[in-house]
Amino acid sequence: MLSSCGKKEEQVYVPPTPEVRKDPEQERLEREEFERLKRLEQGDTSSVNDTSSALTSTDSANVKDTASSKSVKKEKKELVQKEKELNRRLDNPKTAVTDYIEYLQRAISGGGDFEQNIKKADEQWEKSNVGRFKRNYKDTKKIVVLEEPKVVSQKGDEAVVEVKISKRDLKDGKEVETNMTVKYILTADSKGKWKIRDNKVTTNK
Repeated sequence: MLSSCGKKEEQVYVPPTPEVRKDPEQERLEREEFERLKRLEQGDTSSVNDTSSALTSTDSANVKDTASSKSVKKEKKELVQKEKELNRRLDNPKTAVTDYIEYLQRAISGGGDFEQNIKKADEQWEKSNVGRFKRNYKDTKKIVVLEEPKVVSQKGDEAVVEVKISKRDLKDGKEVETNMTVKYILTADSKGKWKIRDNKVTTNK
């Protein structure tokens, strides 16, 4: 959430982790390999069966089916780990925060679908609590990003992303604007996708 309990927290500067440039060609090859394995998971075993096409007798066909089955099972087992590694390496934790804020902005906009976008915002968190989001943002009129999300630390399956925003809420019939710095603590799930676990809000004067 972007809301806090009202207690101002001391900001601690954490040196940003330098971003590592990705090799476009390596990234493309990894994605192609991932897509191939994904097709295997969905039942497309043609690439495996082609390697055994020369076997034509009944006995040979049985051998082929057994070999193909073992190969597919092995590749499917490797798929989960490859997917996690690829997602964690190719996805940026700040993307989860950016998506989360964009869903909130869509939810509170006049022409947006509040229910649907709040649900999508909730999906960016490790633990779901749609009801809490509905309560916290039913009176929010506007959210503006003052400084884009940036990764301030990242190690393994843990990351911290910081963003500065302005939030305008309706209180006692008046719109009240609050500027704040929010630090999101994220973890990579079982598939390597980044999820928000917690946040720390500091109100800016």
